[in-house]
Amino acid sequence: MNPSLKDFFDEEKKRVFTPDPYFHTRVMARVKEAPARDFSIWDVIPNSTRPVFGLALVLMLSFLAVQFFVPQVPDRGFMDAFLEGEQVPADALVSSAAEMPAQDFVNQLLGFEEQ
Repeated sequence: MNPSLKDFFDEEKKRVFTPDPYFHTRVMARVKEAPARDFSIWDVIPNSTRPVFGLALVLMLSFLAVQFFVPQVPDRGFMDAFLEGEQVPADALVSSAAEMPAQDFVNQLLGFEEQ
């Protein structure tokens, strides 16, 4: 390579890649001049993905709300539906998940009626 070209490239490299002695002073002055601002989660997410992220967040929260507020119904299988018509009331009372006081439960199982 030609020495003059080599010198030229070295000079250019020093000029571009090697900062001058006051570089850090200029950088710190520019940082101090910048206004302080509060960051939120939307500042981290790029503009192009904000609608998708917002929609996913809304769907997830609505799904959780539905799961929380809608009561859970136990699954009823084919055999339970088939045998339901043949069940006597005492068996239905035993297999139900109703909360009853103990004495009322025993009286209903034994067939006692309150008078």
